[in-house]
Amino acid sequence: MPARVHRLLRNLLLLLCLSRPNGVRAQGQPVTAPPSEAQGNPVVTSDDRGGAFVSYKTASIKLGAVHVNTAGIPDGRGDLAPFVPPFDLEAGLPPRVLALRDTALRFAADRASVGRPLLAQYRSNGQLMAGYPASLTTMPFRHPAMVPGRRGGTVLLAKDSDTTSFWTLRSAVLRADGQVDTLTEIRSSQQFFNNDLIAACRDSSGGMLAAMSYYDGVATGSKEIGVFRVAADGSHPWGTNLRIIVIATRDQTDVQVASDGVGGMLMAWTDPRSNVVGRSTDIFAHHVDKNGNRVLGWAYYGSPLCDAQGAQSEPRMAPDGTGGAWVVWYDQRASLDGDLRITHVLSDGRFAPGFAVGGTVLCDATGIQRETAIVGDGGGGCFVVWRDHRNGDADVYAQHLTAAGSVAAGWEANGRAVCVAPGTQDQPTIGSVLTGRAIVAWRDARTTPARIYTAPLTDATVVDAPPSAIAALRLQPVGTRAVRVTLPSGEGTLELLDVAGRVLERTPLQGPLTGAEHVLANDLRPGLYFARLRQGTAAANARITVLR
Repeated sequence: MPARVHRLLRNLLLLLCLSRPNGVRAQGQPVTAPPSEAQGNPVVTSDDRGGAFVSYKTASIKLGAVHVNTAGIPDGRGDLAPFVPPFDLEAGLPPRVLALRDTALRFAADRASVGRPLLAQYRSNGQLMAGYPASLTTMPFRHPAMVPGRRGGTVLLAKDSDTTSFWTLRSAVLRADGQVDTLTEIRSSQQFFNNDLIAACRDSSGGMLAAMSYYDGVATGSKEIGVFRVAADGSHPWGTNLRIIVIATRDQTDVQVASDGVGGMLMAWTDPRSNVVGRSTDIFAHHVDKNGNRVLGWAYYGSPLCDAQGAQSEPRMAPDGTGGAWVVWYDQRASLDGDLRITHVLSDGRFAPGFAVGGTVLCDATGIQRETAIVGDGGGGCFVVWRDHRNGDADVYAQHLTAAGSVAAGWEANGRAVCVAPGTQDQPTIGSVLTGRAIVAWRDARTTPARIYTAPLTDATVVDAPPSAIAALRLQPVGTRAVRVTLPSGEGTLELLDVAGRVLERTPLQGPLTGAEHVLANDLRPGLYFARLRQGTAAANARITVLR
């Protein structure tokens, strides 16, 4: 049998096995050759060509990446063999990774000691740019957060060590070639602890929205939560101090964010403000608009998503595509092992039908369920993946909820086994690739050393894009620098092109969107441009004339 035919049959068999919820032992697909050292800390990053990069670290703190198709199978488009960064990286933290246009990657990772970020960029033509621009060498960064900027660029926000205990902020805007457009020292009067990560998402104009804990030495003497914005040009529209959103007793930590799709963001965090016997930590949430103001309908210092007995912690969020978000967390109200609970909160602070304070059970199987990751399914629902000990050792399980909050057809009540191979499977992560489809990656120790495996998540009835959605794509100019986007469901891509057909800006979008306004690049020269909304083989176009 020819090798090509043999590989095709193997891959078809793998997909059949992974898509059957019962009767087949889930195994997954290794994405690298047998490694010489352990691999871990995987990150799934969707690209703009119908696939994803799976990035990872090695035991000696090298970085590598593999490109996979929508089935999670390596396709050889942009693989990056492990390379040695220019300095030691901090173990235990996955790198922050962006997929840039033209199948390119940009990494940002923490140095093992206080110092500068790694900025590495790779393109599929084999060009690797590792290191950091000379203008960053005197600017220490830690815990960098990244979002896609304009024209293939990147917006970066990180902490800077001024003392051994507290931190201030620095921001940067990088061009597509990795060089610095703007770099700002943010001499804030607020103080930041070095072990708290920055949570960030993209705003509607190519900039960054961020949320983080800070130290309040006046009101409570504990950690509170503030928000910050870095515009596409590197400016700070909300000021250079955090805009304070939460003030409450004890430490508010592990804040997570999700874009509301119209320039604002939702936040969820672990909150111990209650002093009730039997309750240690709860899950609270809030919503700020594009101007950094609290959205009406939410409690002033955050609304409780769960205030049940026991400890609730480790919230994880995904936008629902209509301004709200899905939130899943680790819940110990019923046992010390803990279960997983989930809720669906709307933009105005109300719960979606079928949900209430306290959430609903996502998984209450025996054993421990933790290390959750969540992503939208493109149709208003979500995929959730987690580490699961119901079989005695660590396996990977997943669940698919529809927009109505019900378990999707063909999925078991306590989740589908993604991988139950011998040995430990942990550190699961997830990324969406098509409407109703996602890729899961995890660290797998069935053999020594551990390596990275993947598997697809899908329903048997999924199609790439519903015909009704394709027929209803709409793109309407608003003035000379914005468009209104209608994307009924699924994932789409909004592109800005010049008259020569060159793509100047590419923005991934998540439906449903109905007349959502998107601001185009504000640095365009006068002239004629074209906006194009793509989903699968369908497209909608609009002509943009910039006068000045």
